[in-house]
Parts: sequence; structure tokens; C-alpha cells
Amino acid sequence: MRMFKGKHKGFVWVILALFMLLGSLGTAGILLADNDDHRGDGDRHHGGGDDDHGGGGQNQDGDIPPQTLPSGFESIRQLERDARLGARGERYSAWIVESSRFMDVPHRAFTPDVGDPATVNLPVNIGIIKSRSGEITLYDSGWKQLAYIYDWNSGCCWYGLRDQMMKIGLNPDHVVRIVVGHGHWDHAGQLSSFPDAVLYIQKEELRQIDFFLDYPTKYNGGHIRAVNTVDPLTGKQVGPPEQACARTPVCGYPPQTISEIMGKVLHGKARIVDGRHEIEPGMIIHPAFRGHTYGSQLLQVNTAKGQLVFGSDTYSSFDGIKKWYAANVQQTDTIQQFLAYEKCYALTGNNPDNCISAHEPTSYTAAYPITNNWWNIPGGNCSRAAELVLARNEASLVPSSPDRTYCENRTPPPHDIKP
Repeated sequence: MRMFKGKHKGFVWVILALFMLLGSLGTAGILLADNDDHRGDGDRHHGGGDDDHGGGGQNQDGDIPPQTLPSGFESIRQLERDARLGARGERYSAWIVESSRFMDVPHRAFTPDVGDPATVNLPVNIGIIKSRSGEITLYDSGWKQLAYIYDWNSGCCWYGLRDQMMKIGLNPDHVVRIVVGHGHWDHAGQLSSFPDAVLYIQKEELRQIDFFLDYPTKYNGGHIRAVNTVDPLTGKQVGPPEQACARTPVCGYPPQTISEIMGKVLHGKARIVDGRHEIEPGMIIHPAFRGHTYGSQLLQVNTAKGQLVFGSDTYSSFDGIKKWYAANVQQTDTIQQFLAYEKCYALTGNNPDNCISAHEPTSYTAAYPITNNWWNIPGGNCSRAAELVLARNEASLVPSSPDRTYCENRTPPPHDIKP
């Protein structure tokens, strides 16, 4: 310290004192520029969502994370309260069915941190939730954009959702609502197959679609665009990997999917929510904005196994949830995705087994415990179903002798609906 003797030593202490002062001022927020995301009301109602829920506030000082919409934020305290609230509601039965299977997907394109094996097969899982009254809620609705995969890529096992439900013993006419985790083509298809069901979708999802449908192409050649099956420069119909918008988060809304979503909205069969929303006692929507798309949402469901949280592509990978991997390169914000992971831990009491993934490669195997009780849907083109949990007095749908032989059929089913 000889070099800091005299005035130099005094200068060092001045600098250290300034750092200490800045640190204390920063903690108090005095030196922070004001912004729309800073709220100091401490105990607001669930971050500005579409229904009040008794306060609970943000973090202790009233802040929410940067670049987070107020309606998209929920504090740990709020989530823990929703876990308790959900547990007081009805206990539901729940299943998943496999809408289709994407074959030979490069593993690192799905989970960048994982490269072994080099390719994986990814199911497209749909949640089916049944109440004591017999009403059915779907979480996601799969897809029917058959040409998108079968004409341009490698697909397996697509089967119509209504037929899947009937073959496993559920009445598709009892579907009263469809909560879509997000509006991409493989999760918001087949909406028109349930004409009386009400679509639950986030306002932010609709805003994203609307904004990027006709986004200018002057400097991006169409790579920032919502529609991925029509080249915006030529008007030519294209498929993967040639589609203009490729893997951007705003990509993935073919005209048919947009038509089905907007058909629900324009015909008064949509509930547009903004953040957290309690559908029924024991069934709560939670925002996951920018966890995958701008308006992604989760669904908390009370069951005999505790709270299940359906996550669509925000929870693409169960392995990602357990090991905190970014689970899909086509996401908007890794921090928001991790905050969505945290929501599941908070809602389930640190039980990631109850976080339901849309595309987990090990679905329908012992490696994904929640799907252990699975079977091939009879006559279902190799698509699979799994019984997650039953409510009291609910009869099991698992066949007495379930077929659990791995089945694969890449022959395209009949399809004449083009993108």
C-alpha cells in the first residue's frame, strides 16, 4: 500500500466511499430512473391482471423485474397464496393425449444445452381436465395443419382430437373451454372442432399476432413476421426450413391457425384475459409473458396429486425445468422462461414432477413420471394417451390390458387442408 500514501491514499478512500454511497442509494431506488415497470404500491392486486385477488404485492419494495408487464408479474407470495387457494377448490381428473409427434428433431435446436442423443422425437401433448360435473377443459388443442409437417418435414402419429377423446372414453361435446398456452399452429389448431367451447387467450398473444402479421420487410427480408407458411416477398407457400420467419418468437401462425383463433374472437367465443385469471375454484391461469411467445400462459389445476401446472412450450422440456435449461430456442426471453419455471415450483411446493411439458421427449415413459400410466390409443395412428390423476369416484380410462409397445407411423393421414 506504499503507492497509496499521501493524497493518493485519500483519493482511494473517497472513491470507496462513493461506491458505498451509490450502493445504498441504488438499494433505496433514489438513483434509478423512473419507468413504467416500477410500482411502489406494495400490495397491489396480482400485478394488474383481469381480476382482483386480495393483494399480495410485488417484491418487498414494490419492484417488478425490468421489462416485465405489470399484468405478467406474480410475486412468490402471490403464487404461494394461489397454491393454497387452489387446494381449497375442486379436485379435477387429468389426462394428456398426443396430437402428433415431430420426428428426428436436432436435439440442440430443441434444448441448446443438450446434444446427446443428436436427434429426438417430440410429442405434441394436449391436456384434458375434467370436473365432477363432467365439463371438460382442454389445455392446448393440438394441430391440423397437416401439410405443414407431412408435406415438408417428418411427422408421425397425427390423429384428430375429437376422435382421440372418443376412443379413450371422453365425450368431446363436453368440452366447454380451451385454454391455449400460446397461439402457435401446433397448439391452437382444431379450435373449430369444438364450436361451442370458449377460447381463453391472453391479450398480449393477440397483440403479438396482430402486430407482426404485416410487419414491414424492407430491412429483414420477412424474417420478422407472424406467418411462417407464406413467403411475404413472393407470396409463395413454403414449409420448413424455407419459411421466411424461421425460428423467431413471433413466427408460427399460419393463416389457418389465425383464422381459427380470430373465428373464436369474432363470434363471441373467446375470453380475452390479461394476466392472472381464476376460471373456477381450483383452476387458475397464470401469465408467462415472453416465456415463449409474448402472451404465453400457464394453467394451474388442483388434483389429488397436488397442483398440476400445464406449461405448453414455456415448459417444452421436463429436463429443462429440473436442470434450469433454456428449453426452446424459439423463445422470447430466457429470464421470463425461468421466472415461469419458478412459478411452477412455487405453485407445486417444489415438485417439478407436476410441471406438465408440451414436448418432453421422454413423455409416455418412466423417465417422465407424471406420464407413467400411458397406452397407445386404439386405432389412433400410433398416438398415445396418459392418465395423470383421477378425482374421487372418477373411473379410470386406462384399458385393462394397455398396449404400451412403442408405435410409429410416418405415413401421412389423408389431408387436403393447405397452409
